[in-house]
Amino acid sequence: MLENQEETFSLRPATEDDISIIVEMEKRAHKAPWAEGHFREELEKPYANFLVLTDDPTDSKIAGYIIYWLMFDECQILDVVVDLPYRGMGFGQKMIRHAVDTAIKKGIRKILLEVRKSNLPAVQLYQKMKFVIIHVRKAFYSDGEDAYQMALYLDLPAGENVDF
Repeated sequence: MLENQEETFSLRPATEDDISIIVEMEKRAHKAPWAEGHFREELEKPYANFLVLTDDPTDSKIAGYIIYWLMFDECQILDVVVDLPYRGMGFGQKMIRHAVDTAIKKGIRKILLEVRKSNLPAVQLYQKMKFVIIHVRKAFYSDGEDAYQMALYLDLPAGENVDF
């Protein structure tokens, strides 16, 4: 059996110290990346959940991050990034699952997100997780690309959980 074959990663709240690494990851992941100040603002918002996925042994390797808002009866997922070396390991689904679980615990009824129409791996992941396309937002991104607005509806009977 191989030693250290699979490192474990866990979510924790992002801190000011994580911002420089997150900004670099954002630049690698997105055509129109968020500015550093945007991430700093999210750290201050009481309704924002800004989490990083780090390795358990050292808490120094950041594999990804998620930012989502919990407001009223909705959850809005704003940004989900898995850094390039960590893609295909289920980390995107792990972070989204955390947001869904948190929303369910808070009695949230709907989760919304936007995704580039051209980002087929993300669209497929969201569909696998039972998100549905509810709208096309024309020229949503700064470069003019359209976005799918997708939703996951959580208003299920008491005790019934989303299964994916």
